[in-house]
This record gives sequence, structure tokens and C-alpha cells, in this order.
Amino acid sequence: MPGRKATHAWLVRAAAAVILVAPLTAWTAGERELDPATDRFALAPRIYTITPSSEPGAINGPSSVKVWEAETNDLIKEVAVPSDRSDGVSKPHHFMAVPGRNFAFVMAFAPSSSIKVFDMVTNEFTNEIPTGLGARHLEFDPNGAIAYSANFDGDSISVININAQQTMATIPVGDRPNYVEHVRTKNGPRLFVSNFGEDTVTVIDADTYQVIDTITVGDGPFNMAETFDHKALATADARSNTATFVDVNTLEVTDQIDIEGEHRTDLPASAFQRLNPRITPDGKWLLIGNQDASAVSVINIAERRLEKLIPAGLGADIAFFPKGPAEGYAFVTNRYDNFVTVMKLNGDDPPTFHKNIPTGRIGSHYATFNQDWSEGVVSERPGRAYSVIDMTKLRETANVWVGGGPGPSEPDSSQDYTRAGPDMAVYVWFDRGKAMVHPERGEV
Repeated sequence: MPGRKATHAWLVRAAAAVILVAPLTAWTAGERELDPATDRFALAPRIYTITPSSEPGAINGPSSVKVWEAETNDLIKEVAVPSDRSDGVSKPHHFMAVPGRNFAFVMAFAPSSSIKVFDMVTNEFTNEIPTGLGARHLEFDPNGAIAYSANFDGDSISVININAQQTMATIPVGDRPNYVEHVRTKNGPRLFVSNFGEDTVTVIDADTYQVIDTITVGDGPFNMAETFDHKALATADARSNTATFVDVNTLEVTDQIDIEGEHRTDLPASAFQRLNPRITPDGKWLLIGNQDASAVSVINIAERRLEKLIPAGLGADIAFFPKGPAEGYAFVTNRYDNFVTVMKLNGDDPPTFHKNIPTGRIGSHYATFNQDWSEGVVSERPGRAYSVIDMTKLRETANVWVGGGPGPSEPDSSQDYTRAGPDMAVYVWFDRGKAMVHPERGEV
């Protein structure tokens, strides 16, 4: 899940990443020698996928990063993801473009206990950074100098110096930490960690790395969102189907809201409830993809009230807020369905359903966008594909089969939503040697 910062990212609360590139060396695409410092083709926009990724129980073989030429959707390069096991299984999750750098961090479930570093200019793995077991999701501090990994299988978080690519500390937290949120409070910077395996959030001093408090919230806090006034944090609690608001200064729970909906009981175990909260660009509405209710729960942030449920697809997932031609809309993925849902943002009035965009294969999870926001790229994890969306006409223009692992594979139209495909399809463009990505949530 998007992850969030998604950071769905992704996990970046910073301006669009501008990556200053060190002296570049030549690399080969096919039989042609390319110098990235001078050859425009070498620095053409790219789309990055990892297949298979996520759904760790469904990954039984090697995974690879695939690099796609964004204009043509041709495969440029395929690179095996390093594994900690002799059989080559790596169980990767996110491909996280690092703000202010020309490399990405590849996250993974157990048995991995490190982050793999991927150079986005040479398209090679260059380093490993030790972490706790199963570094699944990543958060960055506002300055883009420090990263925090939620070590899902290790009940810890790791603090990473990005420039040095070194781990500074690994801190024990609760059961199955899923996300870290960096928050500037009146008492100094704090790290809030959602412990998905229980009903708590761990609070850590971001300067000393000391645990300050453990807050009881709803059961199974999957993800979090900080309100735009920087006063509260909302957790999305998957097993209790609630949103819990925490005062970031007093560390007290102030409100808990039922997200409602009719929750399906006929889905397989791999389709367990995951909740990703997202706040609209005006800061007024909290949108939670209410997955097993196939709806988006809309919460009035000022009044701490559930306003409505908007029907979406099966496994309603993450809301993205594009700029450009689709500004003013929310772009909602559906993890187990054959369309993306578009909602209209209405200022002081709650969002409303606008349309569904049919996709060529099943399941949509994570969305990224090109430089001018005219195209969206949406990963279809169980469909083992990504969709290209015309953001002016709000329709799919291409559906690209990415396969399930290294080597040739045959496209299909399977409706099996337990399969592992690309968790993310990340659009990266280059401007005079500088790699660029749009942050998932933008600035707050």
C-alpha cells in the first residue's frame, strides 16, 4: 500500500523531489553505448515496477525491478532484486524514490533485514542498508536527510542517514509496525508509529530516539494522516473500522469515529482490511478507502464526524489528488476491481462520485503522475500490469503487462486478486541530469 509515501509513498511530506546527480558514467541499453550526461534518450522519462511484489505469501521465486520507457512503454532493463536467501526469493514491497537524490530505496518483507539501494541513472543496485526485519514502509523527515523504516516483521523502526546510506538506530516498538509519521509538535519533533498488530501507536522523540509514550487507539491501526493545522493525527484502524484522532501535543485521544459500511466476510484471508487515510488538499476532508465495504468513508475533520460513504470498487484503497487537468478531483484506486474511481472535490461540501475509469486488468493500488500531470500511471498488482490514464479525458490509454518475475511471461486477464504483481508503478522524469518525481501527498 501506497503506499503511502507512500508514501502508497509516497511517504514524503516535502516538495517534489529534485535530484542532484553526481558525475555520471556510461551505461548500455541494448547494443548502444549511452552517456547520461549528454544523451537525451538515456535520461528519458521512465516508469519503475517491481514484480512480483507485496502479497509476500504469494511470492515463491525471484523478483526484479523493470525499467520502462515512459513514452513507448517499452522495457528498457530488468534487474534482479538481491535476496537474503539461497533460493533467490526477496519478497519486495515498495520502490521509494528518495527526495533530493538520484536513487531509490527498495523495501521488503521478511526474510529481508535491509533496504536495497537502486541507482535510477545507471539502473543498478548499488548498496544495502541494514534495518530490522521486514522494512516495509518508509517515511522521510521534512529536510529529506533522514528516513525511517517501519520494520513490519521485526517490531521495530530504523533511522537511516540518507547521505551516508547508514543506519543510525533501530528502535523497538509495538507489534507489526506498519507506518511512521514524522510530526513537528510544540514539544519538538516526534515519530508516531502505527502498530498494526495491536491497538497502539508508539511515540518517539525524533532527536533522542527515546520512546516517549504508547497511545491506545482503535484495533489494527494500519496507516495515519496528520491534519494540516499540525495539531492532530488520525489513525485508520482496520480491525475496529474506526478513525482515531490523537492530539499530537498532549498525546491524548480526542475522538474516535466509526467508518461504517457493510463489511464483506466472504473474502479470502489475503484480502484482509487495510485502511489508508488521505486528507483533501484543502485540509477539510479525511478520505479513508474502506476496503472490504467497497466504499470511501468521508470524515469532516473540523467537526470530527462521518459525513457520508461514497460507493467505489471492491477493495476501495488509496485517494490521490492530482494537479494539472484533473485538479479538483480525487483519484481512488480499487485493489480488487477493474476500474479506478474518480470523485469530485467540492470545497466546504463533501466530495461526490464523478465516474469510474475502466482498466484493462484487475486491481489498482498506487498512482503516480508525469511532469505536467497530463498522464497518470496506476499499478495493477493482481493484474500484473500498469495502466496509463489520460488525466484530461479520464480514460485508460494503455495497459502494460509487466509479468510476475524475471524472464518472459505471457499476458493474461486473470481475475485472481490473490496474485503478486507490481505494488507500484513509479513515474520518474529527468531535467538536465536531475531526476524528478511528484511526492504522493505534496506539501502540508
